Amino acid sequence: MAFAPWMSSVEPPAGGFTRRAFLGGAAATMSSLALAACASPKPSGQVLTLATGPEGAVFREIGAAYADAVNASWPAGEMLVRDTASSLENAQLLSAGEVDAALINVDVAAGFEGEIVALARVFDSVLHLVVPEDSDITDLRGLQGKTIAGGLELSGTRFTTSAILTELGVEANYVSLSQADSVAALAGGAVEAAASLTGMPTPAISEIGAGQRVRFIDLGANAERLIDRFSLVYFPVTIPSTMYEGLQAATTLAVPTVLAVRPGMADSMADFLTACLFDNADALSHVRPEAGQINPRTGAGTTPIALHPGAAGWFRANKP
Repeated sequence: MAFAPWMSSVEPPAGGFTRRAFLGGAAATMSSLALAACASPKPSGQVLTLATGPEGAVFREIGAAYADAVNASWPAGEMLVRDTASSLENAQLLSAGEVDAALINVDVAAGFEGEIVALARVFDSVLHLVVPEDSDITDLRGLQGKTIAGGLELSGTRFTTSAILTELGVEANYVSLSQADSVAALAGGAVEAAASLTGMPTPAISEIGAGQRVRFIDLGANAERLIDRFSLVYFPVTIPSTMYEGLQAATTLAVPTVLAVRPGMADSMADFLTACLFDNADALSHVRPEAGQINPRTGAGTTPIALHPGAAGWFRANKP
């Protein structure tokens, strides 16, 4: 595996827990929606495993709902889901052949060139950096020496936060917490900042914004250098003031999230899985609003991650 220049080497995770796709709220919501039959021919029967994310994460909720959609249209096979720490663990599991598909941010996937390809761009993950309203931290350099709830160790939140801070020469002390636990730690004063790389709106940020005196760190002062350095993976976005009650607008960075597989997947399977994503985009958007970004016009935009040939064929055959 060729790591990207900003990617630190970590040990592959131990085997995780795999179970059926019907998970809590996502399953309950999907069961009440009409799932579309995937238009592509159904592959012969087999079992696939999809790596998703931790409890409460957008990755897990969209992943579980997507697996439901696949299973509803694939009587000869089955898609299982695997709960993970999120993006970096997903990439490691996929590269090692321990799962067959995964949701991965492209900055992470870029470190696995030749080992991971994309079926489609799913949605964009947005970096939320939150501090107490009276904090003296006004930009990323202000995080020097601070204690940050920076996501789980193998999460996309930790990967991206550490990547951009390292580029700026900022050294912070990371505490490994889930998204919900991170904002709870910030509210309780246990950490000086909380980071979350996720779709928006995200419930944990909504909760702390409505109940605590907090604000976003605006990345405007640092964005140009970071985008120049990581031009193929990060792009600037504005979190609008209407997104979270009690929080003002802020400039931050976003990174595309892709549905990824290994290059050796059969073209027919890749075509079918791609069709299931787009044929069920509307139903998925009822589970998580981020899934409203799923559409064929932008779905092929997975740079710098190459499209699987089977997915590329689907896009050619289904030009909007």
